[in-house]
Amino acid sequence: MSNISTVKTALDAEIQHAKQGLAFYTARITVLEQMIEQLDGLNTDAGAPPASNQAGKRAYSRRTSLEKGNDAVPVTKPKKSAKADKATRASSLPKTGGSFWQALLTSTPMSNQELLNAAIAALGMRPTPEHLKKLRQRLANAVTIMTKDGSMRSEGSGRARRFTSAAA
Repeated sequence: MSNISTVKTALDAEIQHAKQGLAFYTARITVLEQMIEQLDGLNTDAGAPPASNQAGKRAYSRRTSLEKGNDAVPVTKPKKSAKADKATRASSLPKTGGSFWQALLTSTPMSNQELLNAAIAALGMRPTPEHLKKLRQRLANAVTIMTKDGSMRSEGSGRARRFTSAAA
């Protein structure tokens, strides 16, 4: 008889857990839908056509010299202007050398994500997806180098890996 009550208790706990998960995802869906509405509002405010309106675009077709005959002009990439190159340099990240990452470390163990968030806060900027990608690459490189040279201590492995300052 006790086995039946144990199974019943386990099933009740599973039902409760499923209800909590359902409530979480319902709330998450609501938030994501609101974000989409905000992005649609920003898109139309900026004067850009909505993302779903792509009727005006031509289909891409690339004709090779074999298709057109020998008198075809080879396809070349357009050259970047100096103005576009300057704009990309202006939007690039500031330097984040070893001393930058070392300054972020404390005696309290920090995960990779916590270090990344601290770096974003230290830079005082709102990073683009490209900036985040570059920062993650720089962090991975810094962690590898600093743990090998002993200026950073690491404990754990995988996602449970935490980093502290070697001086702490």
